[in-house]
Amino acid sequence: MVSLEEEFNQFKDRVRDTFNRLFEHLKTSFSRVSEIEGRIWLEKDSPALWDLLKEVKEMKQRVKDETRKTRESILIEFRAFRKKVREDCSGGSEELGQYVEDKLSELRDFLDNSFDEVGDRLDEFLNKIGDVEEKIRSRIRELKEGRSSLMTLKIPGGEVRIPDIGKLIENSLSKAWSGMPSMVVSSVRLPKADLELIDALVEAGIFKSRNEGIAFFAHKGIEASREWLNKVREKIEEIKRLQEEAKREMEKIFGEEKI
Repeated sequence: MVSLEEEFNQFKDRVRDTFNRLFEHLKTSFSRVSEIEGRIWLEKDSPALWDLLKEVKEMKQRVKDETRKTRESILIEFRAFRKKVREDCSGGSEELGQYVEDKLSELRDFLDNSFDEVGDRLDEFLNKIGDVEEKIRSRIRELKEGRSSLMTLKIPGGEVRIPDIGKLIENSLSKAWSGMPSMVVSSVRLPKADLELIDALVEAGIFKSRNEGIAFFAHKGIEASREWLNKVREKIEEIKRLQEEAKREMEKIFGEEKI
């Protein structure tokens, strides 16, 4: 008979294998996009470039669909597993019930962290796709307008055309940089009721993970308290100013005593 601990470990292993297959799919797709990127400036025909653009777009959609389906299937499997475990232990002791809930919470944290990693890798892939799509379109425009980001290199017996690195760098630097807000990872303790509410929103598809939900409400809370926080900051600055004045007065008094 399989123990409760073994059931949790087996489920976690199955989910980990599913995530690893998705990561491998992302890795393979990323490599293919990099191959396409290396061909862009060597292509001389617009039809070939349009074919590459079509392939990139289809690949992007496949990866997004695969990621979405994987997430949905894992959540469905998790809910079924959670229901089964709770039913199997429903007649047990209070300690057993608490143990099960703790293990389920650990498992949910594992899923959230894995979903976050999937999100990070997907974002990296989509950013790469976006860059490659823009490069393909830029190359198509060059061919249409008779311009080129290739340079001719004469060699004995003929000549070869290679990417003009200077031109590519110039094109790259000419684009406006759009920064994304930096993210910081932080552990936080929440009341159980709050966590259950966030879990419900995750399962309803409102948020992708616990972390995303917590980050959303934390930001909303700060925004809603902006006026109050500004007042607090003013008071803190006033306290600091008074402390500095008191320090200077004390230094002045002790300085006079030494004289």
